[in-house]
Amino acid sequence: MVTLGISPDISFVILTAVTLIGAIMALQAKELIYGAVALGLSFIGVAGFFVILDAPYLAMLQIAVYVGAIVILILFTIMLVRREQSETVERSENAEGNLGLWLAGLLALSIAGVAALAGPNLSVEPAAGNLPVSDLGPALAIQYPAPLIILALLISAALIGGLVLAKVER
Repeated sequence: MVTLGISPDISFVILTAVTLIGAIMALQAKELIYGAVALGLSFIGVAGFFVILDAPYLAMLQIAVYVGAIVILILFTIMLVRREQSETVERSENAEGNLGLWLAGLLALSIAGVAALAGPNLSVEPAAGNLPVSDLGPALAIQYPAPLIILALLISAALIGGLVLAKVER
């Protein structure tokens, strides 16, 4: 585990703070440029989690794909779109933002409840180090069903949120 002389608990708390603060700043940014930069900060925090978990390949993949491609794509899109078109986009009312924060809190509470209920049932055996990529899916589905379902719900919620944000009212 790479911690640079910091205890794993403190590094986890720091990375959690960086990731959550970056995500909240990305959601609350009034300028799209600042939102994209904050999103990149959040992605770098997620890459830090991979470093803590001794997965440097996934950390570099996270930085290369999400920070290096997605955030840069967002920034180039913002810069290339004419300023007149970007000024016509208006932010939603504050009530929708508060509703989103409440729903995010409810989702976090439900995930914590599922994790608390499923935590004692998870196996404590370490995963095999020589697992071929073709066996990764069945191994995840058999050893970690609850986290896999939580991940699927989070990805679905992100997709629905993205569709709602991208909806153009006519």
